[in-house]
Amino acid sequence: MLLLDIGNSAIKGQKWDDGQLNLAFTCRFQAGWQARMAACLGPTRADRCYYSSVHNAQVESEIFSLLDGIVPPSNLLRLVPEKTGRGVISAYLEPASLGADRWLGLIGAAALVQQDVIIVDLGSAITIDLLRADGQHLGGAILPGFNSSIEQFKRIMRTADFDHPDISLTDDPGNFTEACINIDYETTDTSVVEGLVDRWSERLAPDAVLIVTGGGASDAHKRLTRDHRLVPDLVFQGMRRQMESN
Repeated sequence: MLLLDIGNSAIKGQKWDDGQLNLAFTCRFQAGWQARMAACLGPTRADRCYYSSVHNAQVESEIFSLLDGIVPPSNLLRLVPEKTGRGVISAYLEPASLGADRWLGLIGAAALVQQDVIIVDLGSAITIDLLRADGQHLGGAILPGFNSSIEQFKRIMRTADFDHPDISLTDDPGNFTEACINIDYETTDTSVVEGLVDRWSERLAPDAVLIVTGGGASDAHKRLTRDHRLVPDLVFQGMRRQMESN
């Protein structure tokens, strides 16, 4: 079984056989990424490929071409957000508009801990999500990554309406894309992220767990002052949890 997490700036993959992880790779979307991904895959063969994606259809098509001969085309299976799944209830008014990576992160977090959870995903865009122990998602925030300009962020969030009146209203966690977006400052730093975490943690139990994940987590988490748990592969844990229900 091949798992792919197609993000804004990179594609990450894992290959599992009989419950054992046999391949893991990350390939950033920079010049020549197709050749690098082909090299990462090598002679891999898989009966199925489950994937999540927040990228555009053109990139997805190029990835599927690289998978030709590796996975039967009929067994390329997209994982999409739902209203409920694996004990998690989405806060989004339109559940399908929640990023697939965020949805799988919620499922992964619910499987990891039995307490309330705050998930901070550090990538080219930073997301924050609140999840109660009973599985109710409370919404969250979307911010530019630590190294992303507002212009880059707007390209990443290409379907968002940046003229929406709820942009940058951060009193409450958002339950749709525009209500989640936070861009009322020049750059994102750890103080901005921790400020939201501190403010919104009051909505959760005192023993709520902070989980930090994402492509930039291994380095950026060192700058966070709040106690947290580093789980770089949270999306993949959510994918595997989702597979159990299938």
